[in-house]
Amino acid sequence: MLDIRPSLAFLLLAGSTLAAVLIGGCLGGGPASGDRVSRTIPPGEASALIEERGGDPMFVVIDVRRPEEYAGGHIPGAINIDSAHFSESLESLDANGTYVLCCQRGGRSAGVRKLMGEAGFCEVYDIKGGLNAWKAAGLPVTKD
Repeated sequence: MLDIRPSLAFLLLAGSTLAAVLIGGCLGGGPASGDRVSRTIPPGEASALIEERGGDPMFVVIDVRRPEEYAGGHIPGAINIDSAHFSESLESLDANGTYVLCCQRGGRSAGVRKLMGEAGFCEVYDIKGGLNAWKAAGLPVTKD
């Protein structure tokens, strides 16, 4: 007589593992690539996202310009991590967080967004047109 219990146990284990990976996505030990969000958004959409999620500790606005550019004016609440040294800071950021990136015109932030996507970050946005477009839309800038 054939004992199917070992085969059944294997199928249950394999099915459980697959279900955990599919359900876990960016919530667990590593993001499933289909669950990642990485895109450029217009300043108005970025502003709405900042307004909606601003108090969430897993939500961070990062200005990737040089420190002297950042000191000249930036999005309120943004932290500064220079794009030239960004890869050195990746390990200090939570890959399961949500990030909005900004630079002057959108080029540096697009490069950092790509870097973060390749590193497995779940939700990363960069502002189309950067701080120039942010200002042109009449959105607030601070030097604090």
